[in-house]
Amino acid sequence: MKKLVIAAGIAVGIAFGVPAIAQTKPTIPVIVKDMTSPYWQAVLAGARQAGQELGVNVVGLGAQSESDVSGQISILAKAIASNPAAIVIAPAQFTALGKPIDEAAKKVKIIGIDSAADTKAMTSLLATDNLNAGGIAADALAVAITKSYADTEGDIAIITSMPGVASLDQRAKGFKETVAAKYRALDITADKVADGKPATVVNIVKDLIANTADLRGVFVSDPIMTLAVGQAVTALAASKGERVAAIIDTGATLVTKANISSPRSQELLNPKIK
Repeated sequence: MKKLVIAAGIAVGIAFGVPAIAQTKPTIPVIVKDMTSPYWQAVLAGARQAGQELGVNVVGLGAQSESDVSGQISILAKAIASNPAAIVIAPAQFTALGKPIDEAAKKVKIIGIDSAADTKAMTSLLATDNLNAGGIAADALAVAITKSYADTEGDIAIITSMPGVASLDQRAKGFKETVAAKYRALDITADKVADGKPATVVNIVKDLIANTADLRGVFVSDPIMTLAVGQAVTALAASKGERVAAIIDTGATLVTKANISSPRSQELLNPKIK
């Protein structure tokens, strides 16, 4: 089984900093892309904690899948009808959420998180620089390939988790631009777009491994789909009789206000790619 390096584009970093001044708690719905996702559950947990600190009633809402765009639009409409102080939303799709957000913004302030939408009506957008995140992932993948193969060349692939999501598209673009500018011996032989379902990503990975003789790395634009890729690679290795550890501890580090400036915390939060 060939060695295969996986890089993920991950965007994290949301804060709510508007003080509550009314005696009655204002309500702010936070609409995420997928209520079943650990990532979005973490986002909602942060929002609720901020709500407690600021005297705001935070209501977590969202569809059951990132691909359920119509479901998110319906949730947005219901949230407007509840007459909230504001609405926070992570648009599931750039084009489809444009007009609904335009209409919503006529009645309430809309704050976007994670991904942009085809609208200029948002009061603010809190998001990672996804072009830069894609570039960081390209650097990390190049370093990992060099360590595994003693050179920085060969075939690599891109898997975008689903179409039409601005943050994912920007990560893929940043990845491609960095590879083209800095790692010309790496050849992007496949640029696949999935449908937001892990099973689809698994099938894509199996096909890539079976049909790309010199595949050395895969960039995946979403952390949940990255797990699916890892599972697919492990399953293929096991099916070929290769020894695969039953449990691999990737480690865990608790970052708090007290240790956020420590070397280890900064190494994890702000990795330096040489």
